[in-house]
Amino acid sequence: MIFENPAGAPELACNACGCRWFDRMTGACYECGEPVSPRDVEAYHAALRAFHARAGIRPNDDSKERQMAERWFEDYLPGAVHELGTVAVDEAEVLEFARRFDPQPIHTDPELAARGPFGGVIASGWHTGSLMMRLYALNYLSPASSLASPGVDELRWLQPVRPGDTLAVRVTVEDARASASKPDRGVVRSLIECFNQHGEPVMTMRAVNMVARRPAGA
Repeated sequence: MIFENPAGAPELACNACGCRWFDRMTGACYECGEPVSPRDVEAYHAALRAFHARAGIRPNDDSKERQMAERWFEDYLPGAVHELGTVAVDEAEVLEFARRFDPQPIHTDPELAARGPFGGVIASGWHTGSLMMRLYALNYLSPASSLASPGVDELRWLQPVRPGDTLAVRVTVEDARASASKPDRGVVRSLIECFNQHGEPVMTMRAVNMVARRPAGA
């Protein structure tokens, strides 16, 4: 099924369970294993083309998978804005993540959290970052060219993220410079913004990525 994320971009969700994550190799839903209908994929790409036309976006190719496989340093154009899709915040995942990695009552204990400053459990900021990272890795970085990251700057958690929220991720290319010492790569600096279903910013950060340059003939 096709729906619009908070940024107005179309998204494809599983008809069986509503999951928005699909295995790129098999085309099956990660949650329930149901294959994506070719008709839905075709409708999604048609909606995406219409969104690009309205927004003035001119992607290199209508296929997201092909874009990711072929995106090189030269394709990260300063000023370009990329909508990476949405992800649901699941309560069981919030509790499991926090109990393993951030065991504070506001993240792990619904009873205590209900009496706390947020009136209920909220996701660890590191969990929010992990949800963002999945979309960033799949829909912004390319397996062909992504080399590594020396770090991030200005990480901010602006609003509490709660179970049941839906987060949308938007990335703006702020700067892309060829390396002076290693001519086979460049450095891309990006502003990452996460919004909840109300359009409120919940997390922002600036990421630095080392990206390979397009090989000759590619």
